[in-house]
Amino acid sequence: MSNPVEVDRQTRQGVWPRQAIRAAFWIALIAITALALTPGPAMPPVLLGADKLKHIAAFATLAGLVRLGWPGLALWLGAAVLMAHGAFIEIVQGSPILQREMSLADLAADAIGIALGFAAISIFHRVRRA
Repeated sequence: MSNPVEVDRQTRQGVWPRQAIRAAFWIALIAITALALTPGPAMPPVLLGADKLKHIAAFATLAGLVRLGWPGLALWLGAAVLMAHGAFIEIVQGSPILQREMSLADLAADAIGIALGFAAISIFHRVRRA
C-alpha cells in the first residue's frame, strides 16, 4: 500500500498543477484560434514583421504548456499536433470568408515558436534540477 503522506504530496504537486496547466493550454488554444480566425482586412503576407512575432509567441506558449501539461508526450508528437493546428489555421485563413491571407511564412513562425517553447521548458527543467 502507498504511503498516504507521499500520495498527498504527489496530489498537491503533480495532479493539480498539471490539471491547471492543461486547462491553461486549452484556454490558450481556443483564444489563439479565435484570434487567428477573426475576419479582417486582407493584407499581403510579410516575410518579417510583428505578425510573425505574434505567431512565434503564440506557438511558444502552446508548446510550453504542452511540455508542462503532458510531460510524457513525445516531442515529435507534440510538435506534429501543434504544426497540424497551425496548418489548419492557415488553411482556414485562406478561405474567402475570412478575408485573410494564408502564409507559409506564418507556418514557419509557428514552427520556430514550437521549438522555442520546447527549448524554454527544457532549460527550465535543467535549471530547476541544478
